[in-house]
Amino acid sequence: MHSMNWDDLRILECCARTGSFAKASHELGLSHSSISRRMTQLENTIKITLLHRTPSGITLTNAGLSIYAQANDMAKAALAVKNTTENTATLSGTIRFETVDSTAFNLMSSLKEFTRLHPEVELDLRLNQEMVDLDRGDADVVLRATNTPTENYVGHHVADHAFGIFGAADLVNQYPVGTPLNELPWVLWGNNWTDSWMEQLGLNPRVVMRVNTAFGMVRAMREGIGIGHMACYAVAQDDRFLCLQAPNPNWNLQIWLLAHHSMRRNQRVRTFIKFLRGKISKERSLIEGKVGSATRPLNLPFH
Repeated sequence: MHSMNWDDLRILECCARTGSFAKASHELGLSHSSISRRMTQLENTIKITLLHRTPSGITLTNAGLSIYAQANDMAKAALAVKNTTENTATLSGTIRFETVDSTAFNLMSSLKEFTRLHPEVELDLRLNQEMVDLDRGDADVVLRATNTPTENYVGHHVADHAFGIFGAADLVNQYPVGTPLNELPWVLWGNNWTDSWMEQLGLNPRVVMRVNTAFGMVRAMREGIGIGHMACYAVAQDDRFLCLQAPNPNWNLQIWLLAHHSMRRNQRVRTFIKFLRGKISKERSLIEGKVGSATRPLNLPFH
């Protein structure tokens, strides 16, 4: 056991978490064969089988589960030390910022301004639909719509996402005024997360497409493929959209700007969060559906 080192545990932790050598290879930047060889060497060194290797991936043995738990604790501890000590007094280095694609596109001019104000800081923008794990160091700062933020993250509730039912004017105006929403073609979220809202509205629409990203949803709706349930912030400034049902406060999702608790004294991250809070606060009326096309009535053409 004396020759086991942190790098071995880091690789084991990644393999176990991702469930395959291929995914671990992509995350760690090592070749598939190198990872497989390192895990075999580790098992030979400690004379314990850690992984079950199958055609569909890898799983941990009971001994592997025990060592993985320790590796995971070490990863969190290493991250906490890194976040607390790295570049705490200077505005230089990298900030890994994670959010949904459509939100990032709306913030792009603000992100540009930040890079101009702090040229020594590199923004590593990561676009994901699901909340990443700050305990694992997947990001430094996240901007997320959630009513249940993770308890051990620190941050600010900066606004509330308002959601309405929107459609491209070119599509909606092909139908007579008063056409029931059920009779229009729909684009829905690929993960079914708005389906419960549809049930609350008594809607069982004709679904022509499902999309698994926010920006993909917006583009599909803009092309007139179908109407959809969308955040006002994503479409409210786009004159090509009509609002078919005004935002309902019961659909709102809180927007949180979050960081890992170990980032409390990291000046680089604190400065970035303060900057974004200021920018987002200026757009709250738009985000919360109080201005923009959320006020446009059904089927009225633009002038």
